[in-house]
Amino acid sequence: MVLIGMVGLIILGLIAFGWWTIGFPRRRVWGGLIMLVVSFLFSPLLLVASGERYGFDGIVAGLVALFCMVGGGFFFTALGWTGRHRKVRKVRTLSEDPDLF
Repeated sequence: MVLIGMVGLIILGLIAFGWWTIGFPRRRVWGGLIMLVVSFLFSPLLLVASGERYGFDGIVAGLVALFCMVGGGFFFTALGWTGRHRKVRKVRTLSEDPDLF
């Protein structure tokens, strides 16, 4: 039950993070990158701790939680990157600016 709660808590955290970043693509990109860095840095600790405490089931739950964190990090980074504001440069034509050439 604790393992299901751990995975459920991570999924609820990802949902709450998604709600928090509605309309803020920069926040979504930085949050996704931080999520990836944290999950890659602390994944050995998570797997070892859950494996020592709960055995094989703990390792499986840790891998599922790690998959959720990495998938969520990539998802939010890509979602924020595609939603960022871009500078739109106006293309001047020769009829608008005859001194262009």
